[in-house]
Amino acid sequence: MSSTIDPRRHRELVRLLEKLGLEQSKLEAIHPSGFDWLLIDRALVHPSFSSTYNNDQLEFVGDSVLRLSVSLFLQERYGDRSVGDLAALRSHLVSDQTLAKIAGIYDLQKYVVVSNAAKNDSQALRSLLADALEALMASLYIATQNLSYIRQWLDPHMQSFAESLLAIPALGNYKVALQELTQGIWKRLPEYRNVPTTDSNENIDKDKPFSVEVWFDDRLWGQGQGKSIKAAQQEAAAIALQEMQKFIEANPKLNPQKSQVP
Repeated sequence: MSSTIDPRRHRELVRLLEKLGLEQSKLEAIHPSGFDWLLIDRALVHPSFSSTYNNDQLEFVGDSVLRLSVSLFLQERYGDRSVGDLAALRSHLVSDQTLAKIAGIYDLQKYVVVSNAAKNDSQALRSLLADALEALMASLYIATQNLSYIRQWLDPHMQSFAESLLAIPALGNYKVALQELTQGIWKRLPEYRNVPTTDSNENIDKDKPFSVEVWFDDRLWGQGQGKSIKAAQQEAAAIALQEMQKFIEANPKLNPQKSQVP
């Protein structure tokens, strides 16, 4: 790999960091030798594109950078809450789902270099973007040795997601929230069904081999995938909770004692 970056690629990276509120002049003033743009570039190269020059190790470091940044944010903004509540919040804030949403806000997909096969794999896109965002955090921290270059754009998103989570019953534990909803209205519990997976099933994310469905009154309300059955259940419950809340909002005269879900 060349020690320099193609001018067009350099301009792309500058635009991306400007979206994060990070000005090129300020970044390049950090070190006398200049800002390490190769490190930023590498953070956005998926292993499917190159087996030697990719973001694997940066993503590994980025996981810790992310957790530290989010932990500090939670301690500062929600220090009056219990450690259990903070841990529950953090588990959602550092999830692939949250990271992929943030990546989408900044159009990160436009800057990530991937193979054609990976680019067309819609099932794996969320994990790909989440990994790239973590790698980008690592590269920024390594290049600046300062978390403020991450937290200045990450904290506002964490604040928004945290407020949304705190508005959800059971603090974002979607299984518990869904259980409380169905029990409170219909006095019954949802049913979780494990979905058999095979290597030939193209709809299965190979990084998340477990698939679970949520059923209630003979109706499928949500399906989720995860690295574990528990994670897949949470994802399925989150989808089911959203769909069931829409149903309830559309039926304001719902009788909690007699209503059946169509």
